[in-house]
Amino acid sequence: MTADAGGPSGGVMTAERNVRTQPMIAPSKQQLAAPARPTVRGRLIALALLVVAATLVVAAATWPVDKPPDPEVKVPPVNVTVQTVAAIPEMPDTFDLTAVVSPDCVVRVAAEVPARIEKRADRPADIRWRGMLLPEDQPLEEGEPVAAGQPILYLNRALLEARYEQARAQHEFDEIEFNRLAGLYTNATASKTEMDNARTRRDVSKALLDAASEELERTTVRAPINGILNRFTVEVGEYASPGDCVAEIVNINPVKVTADVPEQDIHYLQLGESAHIFLFSPDKPEVAGQITYISELADAGTRTTRIEVTVPNPDYSLRSGQIVKLRLTRQVLHRVIMIPLDSVIPLENGHEVYVVDSQNQAQRRNVRLGFIRGRSVQVLDGLADGDRLIVAGQRYVSAGQAVAVVEER
Repeated sequence: MTADAGGPSGGVMTAERNVRTQPMIAPSKQQLAAPARPTVRGRLIALALLVVAATLVVAAATWPVDKPPDPEVKVPPVNVTVQTVAAIPEMPDTFDLTAVVSPDCVVRVAAEVPARIEKRADRPADIRWRGMLLPEDQPLEEGEPVAAGQPILYLNRALLEARYEQARAQHEFDEIEFNRLAGLYTNATASKTEMDNARTRRDVSKALLDAASEELERTTVRAPINGILNRFTVEVGEYASPGDCVAEIVNINPVKVTADVPEQDIHYLQLGESAHIFLFSPDKPEVAGQITYISELADAGTRTTRIEVTVPNPDYSLRSGQIVKLRLTRQVLHRVIMIPLDSVIPLENGHEVYVVDSQNQAQRRNVRLGFIRGRSVQVLDGLADGDRLIVAGQRYVSAGQAVAVVEER
C-alpha cells in the first residue's frame, strides 16, 4: 500500500530493510594491524597535558611546607671564678732600680808632724763588737770601731819634745826680759823702742812655744770621725812625713745607697723624699732612707742621673759594695683599680675583660690599662667598684653567655 509506505513507520521499516539487505564487509588483516594515526588536535592536547603535569610537579616541589620547630638546644653555663673589683684609696706609683751601698765617708788619716811610728794605741775600754768582747788596754786591730778623738797611733816624741823645751825656755827668758823692761819703762829708764822690742820677742817666743806644743800633741794620731778602723797603711817603725796616710777610717752608719735614675723618672724625685731599700736577706728584708743628693749633671752616655739615699745602719748590716734593690716613688695615686694581669684578654686594638652581671651572664668590657706591678695591672677606664670580674674561665665565654660562679674572691 502506497499510503503506508509514505508514512513515518513505513519509512523506518524501509530503512531497516535497506540496512539489513546491505552486505557486511569484514576488515582486512592489514587494517586491523595498522594503528590509527593521531591527528594534530590530539597531539596538541597531549602536549598540553604534559605541560600541566610538569607544572604541577614543580609547584608541588616548591610549595612551602610548614616544618615543625627545631627543639631548643640549651647550652650549659660555663664555670668561672670571679673577683669583686675594689678601688684602692691611695697607692704609690713606684719603680725599682738596682743600687749599690757605699760608706757615708772614707777618711784617710794623715800624719801632721814628721816622726817615726812608735806604736799603736790601746783600746780605752771594753768593746763588744760583732759578737766578740774586745778587752781594754789591748792594741787596736784593723776592722774595729773607733770614736772621734780616740788615739789610734803614737809617733816618736823625742825630737819634738826637745824642740818644745827649747821654745819653752826661750819664752820664759823673753817673758822675764819683757817684765824687767816694763818696770824700767815705768820709771822712764827704758825707752819705748826697747819696750816694744821686748814685747815682740816675748810674743814671738810664745807663738813658737805654742807651735812646739801643738806639734808635740799631734804625735798622737787621733780618729777624726766615728767609724771603723779599716786598716793601717803604715807599720810600726816606719817614718811618716806630714801628709802621709797612716790609717783609713770608714763610716758606715749611716750608709749611702747610690743609683742611676732614668731621665724620664728623675723629675719626679725631690730631696728629702723617702725611699725603700730591699735586701737579699731574710733577717732584714727592707730598710727606709731619704734622698739626700741628686746630681745636677746627667750621664751623657746613659741619660741617667746619679742620686744618693742616706740609710741608717746602726747594726752594720749594710756593707759597702752590697747590691740592693732601691724602690722610689714617682707619685701617689688615688682610687686605683688593680686587677690580675691574667684576666685581661689582648685584642688587635686594645684589651677586654669579662664581668658577670646580675643575671649570671658574661658581659664584655673594653678596658684601658695603666702601669703593671707584679702580676697585676692598673685599669684606667672600663671597670668600676663592685664589678664582678671573671679571673678564671674568661676565655671560654662570650657576651651574654650564662656562667656558673664556682669561686668568688
